[in-house]
Amino acid sequence: MRSPLLLALAALVTACAPAVTSPSSPLPEVTASLPLPTTPAQIRIRVVVMGDQGTGTEVQRRVASAMQAVCLRDGCDLGVGLGDNFYPAGPHDPASPLFRERFAEQYGPLGVPFLMVAGNHDESWLLGGDGADARGADAEVAYARTHPQWVMPARTYRAPAGDLVEFFAVDTSPLAAYLPPRRANERPGGPWDAAQRAWLAGALASSQARWRLVLGHHPLFSNGKHGDAGHYDRLPLPGQRGDAVRVLYSAACGRADGILSGHDHALLGFAPQPECPGTRQWVSGAAGKVEAGRSGTRPATFEVVDQPGFLWLEITRETLTVRAFTVGEDGQPREVHTDTVRKP
Repeated sequence: MRSPLLLALAALVTACAPAVTSPSSPLPEVTASLPLPTTPAQIRIRVVVMGDQGTGTEVQRRVASAMQAVCLRDGCDLGVGLGDNFYPAGPHDPASPLFRERFAEQYGPLGVPFLMVAGNHDESWLLGGDGADARGADAEVAYARTHPQWVMPARTYRAPAGDLVEFFAVDTSPLAAYLPPRRANERPGGPWDAAQRAWLAGALASSQARWRLVLGHHPLFSNGKHGDAGHYDRLPLPGQRGDAVRVLYSAACGRADGILSGHDHALLGFAPQPECPGTRQWVSGAAGKVEAGRSGTRPATFEVVDQPGFLWLEITRETLTVRAFTVGEDGQPREVHTDTVRKP
């Protein structure tokens, strides 16, 4: 994705792309209904978190089986899918058999709803993973209307679980697309970008939940192959290197307790950083494949870049615990690290 050919293609598409429009600001307020207790009596929620899982490979099946084993042993009330639900490109038709093959057959046995976001491979246009065509995300929203395990009422939405925790899902793919987004209004710096940023800031400010977690495909911080927002893949163009992703997440800094992302095929944890005080970052992008390569040396609370795996969260009123699991060729989950955040 870093080739001179790609940069030349990006310049050509910028010059020639039709001005296909999309809805502009403000974004509608969309709230997902979760089949969980919605009263203060909810004292614990357990969440299994995967990302970049949709490869259809033996690795995806092995990690899905290991997730099921952990859920059977330790319990799961909810799942999160952090994007790249399909490789190399997401379908534009919600009736595509890929939804069954890459999601329902893999994660249906877990028996919990999954909060889903779209990734750059889901929103492919001319190249697999270019992130430039939101019709893939639209198909995922349409699929959710008839398949309740896939929870995605919009590309940007909030999902409260009583007053214990609230999740805020955003679509980062148009903000770090390798090609200029097909819908002109969704290009970085445009009205859709501004509307999503305003929505996130307002939704976080209005939340009454004890814990607030933002879900987005691209990470703010990462030591993996792609790196930090604003420096993705060391690409020269602001729209490709994720400048707008960094600005979007700035609306969460100090307002959210954590940001959960994928994109890099790794398991990573970061304490609050000087650029984003008060907010932690966790990357869970290893549920379908791993990818060698490191692009940063930012101090991490845990870092696994060479093994598939997933995260498991336990949220109570006092603590948010994040456990990282790797999955070997034997299919067995192995806990490699635990982060615990305490709130008095």
